[in-house]
Amino acid sequence: MAMEDTPMDDVSDTDGAGASVSLSASAAGFVGPPLGVLKSGRQYIHESDIRAKLAKLDTDFSRDEAARLGGIQLIDDVRNALQLPIVTYIAACGYYHRFRLETDTKAYQWTDAALACLFVACKSEDTLKKSRDILCANHNLKSPDRITTPDDKIFDQSSKMLIGLERRVIEALRFDFQVRNPFKMLAKIVKAVLGSDANATSFFVDAWKVGVDMYKTFAPLKHATFTCAFAVARLTALATGRSEDAFTDLDPTEFYTCEEWVAEVMLDVLDLYTHHYRSTLMGQEINPQTFIEVKIKVNQRLEAAHIPRYQNFCGECAREGFPSPSSTGSAQTPTSPAGLNGTTVRGSKGQEGTFRFIFDAEEVHRERAAYDKHTKDEWEEWEEEVEESIPERDNRRRADLGPEPRAPRDLGPEPRAPPREPRGTRGSRGRGRGRGRGRGGHDRGGHDGSWHRGRGRGGGGGGGGYY
Repeated sequence: MAMEDTPMDDVSDTDGAGASVSLSASAAGFVGPPLGVLKSGRQYIHESDIRAKLAKLDTDFSRDEAARLGGIQLIDDVRNALQLPIVTYIAACGYYHRFRLETDTKAYQWTDAALACLFVACKSEDTLKKSRDILCANHNLKSPDRITTPDDKIFDQSSKMLIGLERRVIEALRFDFQVRNPFKMLAKIVKAVLGSDANATSFFVDAWKVGVDMYKTFAPLKHATFTCAFAVARLTALATGRSEDAFTDLDPTEFYTCEEWVAEVMLDVLDLYTHHYRSTLMGQEINPQTFIEVKIKVNQRLEAAHIPRYQNFCGECAREGFPSPSSTGSAQTPTSPAGLNGTTVRGSKGQEGTFRFIFDAEEVHRERAAYDKHTKDEWEEWEEEVEESIPERDNRRRADLGPEPRAPRDLGPEPRAPPREPRGTRGSRGRGRGRGRGRGGHDRGGHDGSWHRGRGRGGGGGGGGYY
């Protein structure tokens, strides 16, 4: 589930220029207060939008994938330790993906975000757990030799940090806590195809594992409940080899989906199994080569039907490719000082005015249209023909106007001035011992024309000094 921001900035008055005339109410000099920033949620998001959000956040892809898988695994481990239901796990995973797509990775740590999303999911799904309970369960999982209780004082600072990060998560969710549970529909599909015997029960156990692994991808953000449930059932049949023909020949339109959407979800999960099978439940039970063979079959089926890999994918983004952002750090400890400081950093949007969260996207467009009637400048342009007088041409002969002025000749660069002689009332005394006082040259203390400075007591002619 992804979000969409709708900025409602104030529109300043603009003076008309040329042949344009302002026809809006802003020409009267009065503009109402700005509506601030309206935020509404979208239930689904395309693959190109996900890549654009990650590129905008300047996220390193290898670290992003590691943080995504590590955060979901942490949520699953703490959820099992606290014995929370599967709906809490589904909600926490959805919140975690949405939060990471909306928030800069430098402002938080993925371990803090995973625990905060689980804390919010416990409240939204009515499986209440205190922040100390979640932190204590995480501590006991990491340090089994130092088991402690939730009332330990070591969780005082971490609990405040988790509560502060909870607000960031809620703002990233736009107060929209809707989640979709595909496991109910998965049970109905399995029952409709295989019945209620023991074979159907064992098949549903494997399909359950595939469904849990699916939430480590972005597939639940891109497709509806029916599509995810149908893709999980068919992928389980192809991977295990049980009832493969029954699920392959099943018409997806009977379950309100289509082949293109089902294939995209299957390939997303198969990419997870082929690259990170050790981090999944089903990948540890089946040979990885099996998933590669299934992936080849699905790709061949797509090529035969001329179906693209991603639906509603931006062609321009596909040509330009995914940019390579710079690497960013990611911490591991939820109680480090960096995590505490990161939870208080606000983005640049905090300077844009009031934040308003609206669930209905149509209501956002209606409010914006009503606001633009009073603030948006509208211009009307027209063309006007103007007669201009052309001066009469002077037909006098060239001889009557006199000789044509000539351009000055290029005399070259200006010559440099001769060097200036040294100035001074007295020259430096020499050290010679000559007796002659000489009359030639300048007087005592002067300089001759050859720039040689006499070192004797005499001036230029006598002296007997040395140079």
